Amino acid sequence: MYFFRLFLGIFVGLILGVSPLFAPPEWKAERFVELEKDEFYVLTLQANDAQKTLFFRWTLLKNEGLVVHLNYDSFPHQFILYQDYQRTCYEIPLLKADQRYYTREPFFMLCFKDYHRTKKIATLKFYIYEGSRDFNIIDERKVPNGGFNAY
Repeated sequence: MYFFRLFLGIFVGLILGVSPLFAPPEWKAERFVELEKDEFYVLTLQANDAQKTLFFRWTLLKNEGLVVHLNYDSFPHQFILYQDYQRTCYEIPLLKADQRYYTREPFFMLCFKDYHRTKKIATLKFYIYEGSRDFNIIDERKVPNGGFNAY
């Protein structure tokens, strides 16, 4: 009986100790965005004295895949999002890794939720995870359609 209680105590302790590692992150921001083709969504982030701009738009829906262009800190990304489970989101880090922290670094994640064929509007959802770093969203807005040189 003693060994059973000891085993149960260790087992419960392990479960309670490990469960925070698998808990879903607490989001700094979580928003649904409806965008027309080539309409930009712009976010400006500020960490200490540095300001960084992140913007994204979609340009094409082909074979149920949404072609998305994202630019963060003057680095362009192009990817295709689908509504199936494994290819629905795209994630990028927001700040460089800091060796002092043992938690996950801040990131931005963009997910494809829906496409309205009659309206030709894509519904996306973005998440921002702050981690143990401190930064603020100082501006966020839609910018009308404008093609490649709009922003």
